[in-house]
Amino acid sequence: MPVRWLSRCAAWLVLALAAVSTASSAEPAKTADSPAKPDAVQISLQKFDQVEVQEFPWGWIRWLMNAQLDPDAEMTFGVVYIKPQQTNPLHIHPNSAEFLHVIEGSCEHRIGDRWVTVKAGDTLRIPQGVKHNARTKDEACRAVIVYNTGKRQMVAVPE
Repeated sequence: MPVRWLSRCAAWLVLALAAVSTASSAEPAKTADSPAKPDAVQISLQKFDQVEVQEFPWGWIRWLMNAQLDPDAEMTFGVVYIKPQQTNPLHIHPNSAEFLHVIEGSCEHRIGDRWVTVKAGDTLRIPQGVKHNARTKDEACRAVIVYNTGKRQMVAVPE
């Protein structure tokens, strides 16, 4: 796997975390009288080559962060791969918006009744509850996908 692709994913993760994280916290704010202890910080690390791959006829998804992996996760984050000449099912996310950032290749994405073409470097926001799906032509598409909840829901929609 090219290092360039992984570094792009890492950069996008930083941006995504900043965009969808919230300021709410179960812990009180630290003050000068009570400095944060580095060893007390809870972290959750998912290694790309060690996470489960969900295989589908159209491609695969690797979930790198969600509430199943980390109950405190405030977002869902993954990498999706759509094979050439494939379409994923039409669906909605009733509890979250979706952000898709294309890393390699391109695809056409249906949002509602409109098709848009997205290619490497493009970022697309799909509003909560809007039907959508992707289809590829002769080249595959690899993208980072982010949802603004740790418990993303997906509901299939009839064509």
